[in-house]
Amino acid sequence: MYQIIVGQWGLSLGEIETINNLFKDYYVLENPLNQNVGYASTLEIEFLKNKDTDFFDCITIEKWTDLVGIIKNIKKRRGRKGLKLKITIADYFESGDTIDVDANIKNGDDADIEREVELLFFKRTIFLLMHKIDSEFIKGLERIEVAIENFTELSKKISQSSISEDQNEKNRHEYGKAEENYHSLSNNYNMSTGNRESEIQMQIFLFDDKKRVWKNL
Repeated sequence: MYQIIVGQWGLSLGEIETINNLFKDYYVLENPLNQNVGYASTLEIEFLKNKDTDFFDCITIEKWTDLVGIIKNIKKRRGRKGLKLKITIADYFESGDTIDVDANIKNGDDADIEREVELLFFKRTIFLLMHKIDSEFIKGLERIEVAIENFTELSKKISQSSISEDQNEKNRHEYGKAEENYHSLSNNYNMSTGNRESEIQMQIFLFDDKKRVWKNL
């Protein structure tokens, strides 16, 4: 089951319910945010995915299109007061061990087996959309999909060009970036975090409404 963290301030109960219903087949963690006085509302959505899985294999194009439609409606209701939007794609490695959990042992025979999975985060790709004019906001929102597809293709090309490099050295580098940056996830999806944000690769993009492209900050 894929995981999504939804942070918001100033959304109505109906808007929150609509987003949660869209992602009802995902594990969703809600994260209340502090008020941003410069905007009527704030919405932050973080998608957690394995580094080897393409983004649109985690969330279908159809579901993404539905999400874009929901966000457009939220923005239109805010008018010029604005909606501050942050879309994050967090890539992680996954490792885990099976452990015996001593819980409610009956007759000395039954024991619960729990598999604890450690998610080692090493990269976050962030899209910040802060335009208050509807047309500019919508242009940026609609072009996130294209930007994600372009970054995915670029990442694949870079990976293919470096395939001849020593694999062990590559793994040491990637795991070094991820050291102690993790979300611990048990089989019942109880999560705990211990990230050092400064050690995670960050790519932050802002939308250039004149050139209609997302630019690296």
